[in-house]
Amino acid sequence: MKALKIATPLCAIAALAALAACETTPPATPEPTPGPSAASNALNGTYNLRASSCGTTGSDTGLVIDGSRFTFPETTCTVAGSEQQVSSTRVTLACQGSPAAGNRIVDLQIRDNLLRLTEDSMTLNYHLCDRAEASSDTRPAL
Repeated sequence: MKALKIATPLCAIAALAALAACETTPPATPEPTPGPSAASNALNGTYNLRASSCGTTGSDTGLVIDGSRFTFPETTCTVAGSEQQVSSTRVTLACQGSPAAGNRIVDLQIRDNLLRLTEDSMTLNYHLCDRAEASSDTRPAL
């Protein structure tokens, strides 16, 4: 019994020493994704919510990004500002046209040929149809 009383504190000290000797590696920091603050032509091109509708002129599910201009069906927006987040770029769009006139704040992520656009709690996945250079009359999107 006396040996057990001595062994218990020694085991506890040994366990603490073993835990203190363990190396801890902090988690990797996620890399930012390209957005309007990336190279000026990183997002330029035509996109569509349905890959099968790529190439359809005037598609009601299309999006064209040209420099700082985002053209949705019935709505044209200009980038008013952008801020790099951990895994996306938050973009403020000043929009004209209906139904989305006014300022819109969206989060953009791009992976491979898919542009993920999140506004409030709704996320839309746009397929890249054609990559394009910005036209000469638009400035780069920040």
